[in-house]
Amino acid sequence: MKRYMWFGIVGVVAVMAAISIIALPKGPEWTTSSTEALESFELAMEAQNKLYHNDVRGHLERALELDPDFVMAKMMLADYHRMDGDKELAKEMIDEALATDRAQLRPREQFLLERAQAFVEERMSDIGEMTDRYLQEYPDDPYILNVAANQAFSRGDNETGERLYRRLLEISPNWVIAYNQLGYITMMQGRFAEAEEYFTSYRFIAPDQANPHDSLGELYIVLGRYPEAAQSIETALEIKSDFWESYDHLMLVRTLMGDTVGAQEAKVDALTAEACPDWLDSRLGCREQFYELEQRHEWSEIYELRESECLDEKYPASYQHIVVHRAASHLGEWETAQALEEAVAAVLEKARTEGESGKFDAITPGYLHMQGVRLALSGDLEAAEKAFNDADAHLTYRDSGLGMFKLYNRLFLVETLLARGSDADAHKLLAQVRAVNPVIVAEFEESGLKEMGLSRG
Repeated sequence: MKRYMWFGIVGVVAVMAAISIIALPKGPEWTTSSTEALESFELAMEAQNKLYHNDVRGHLERALELDPDFVMAKMMLADYHRMDGDKELAKEMIDEALATDRAQLRPREQFLLERAQAFVEERMSDIGEMTDRYLQEYPDDPYILNVAANQAFSRGDNETGERLYRRLLEISPNWVIAYNQLGYITMMQGRFAEAEEYFTSYRFIAPDQANPHDSLGELYIVLGRYPEAAQSIETALEIKSDFWESYDHLMLVRTLMGDTVGAQEAKVDALTAEACPDWLDSRLGCREQFYELEQRHEWSEIYELRESECLDEKYPASYQHIVVHRAASHLGEWETAQALEEAVAAVLEKARTEGESGKFDAITPGYLHMQGVRLALSGDLEAAEKAFNDADAHLTYRDSGLGMFKLYNRLFLVETLLARGSDADAHKLLAQVRAVNPVIVAEFEESGLKEMGLSRG
């Protein structure tokens, strides 16, 4: 599972509680009047380090019951409320934390409050400088090294992120989540052997945690090692049945293996697990419906779902949107196809205006791929080739979903090149895809080198 970056404390709490801080004043790591509250907070940190988010909430709520003025517990719980959609409560808790007399807090806590203040005031350009200044004074504080590494990772600066995560492991070998991040950084860049080493090391150090098995499973999906992927993800769920993202990954790999019954079983297991969240029910149900229809090329049936609740307007470049767009293009419903593209374009423009580069990077490849499909199926192969190439340039192997999207987009490009008569370029690209995932290339060859059904040039 890839780590996602949150608002206030932003990953600082992902740490084993026993780590010592070399360059900071001695004493308790966090400011609280209650020893029991501190113990609950440390349990929350351990759970966060494992990405056991459901467990984190309970420990944080207990810490605040024991000490209602525990600033860092309040900050961390505010993040969870924000992610749950309760922005009003999150803001109230953040405001309370920011009103704290910072003189009584430790340097790290003062820094985190100042950083949160910068977020609230949208002084995003100040955050990097603040982090650098703090690390100049306390270079061996692993909490803030993790913050700096996460900042680099989130803005796509893999070189800096890799360096900082490596440094983090040098000073705090128990900070095992760094292995996860290094695995995804190298996976993103196509350095698959190194990614496997990081994920395998992570699993070796923390075999009783779900995330190492899930992350390794994601890598195996991209590499076409589907049985190994399924086994690894199943192990994650045996360890932690509420490790929700793993159900999504398990459905994906079983679908790729052609095991529709197994994919359905994964969905049922998720929905019958204790405290299954509503969003998972919706996500997996939509995934199952669209996976099956796409595999059978039921374009008319897919097109009828264009008003479905599975097509959330807030995420116009989702898998379901892309499949409906492809169906519209196959059926010659060009106005619908272009309208779907325009919806993505509007979100991209909003992201540009608001400076949300992360959103821009996540949506752009879907938009370009949509264009490529419409252009290819309408006969403009030259423009389609450019669109698929541009989509490929924006796509990485960042996780199993995006990694498989990158590979399939490349197969669409191969088919377009063949239709244009550029056989040499097509087979060169096909060899590159085969080097990553030979299974999907074998399936592509069995289909006659056709994903869209274009005529050969």
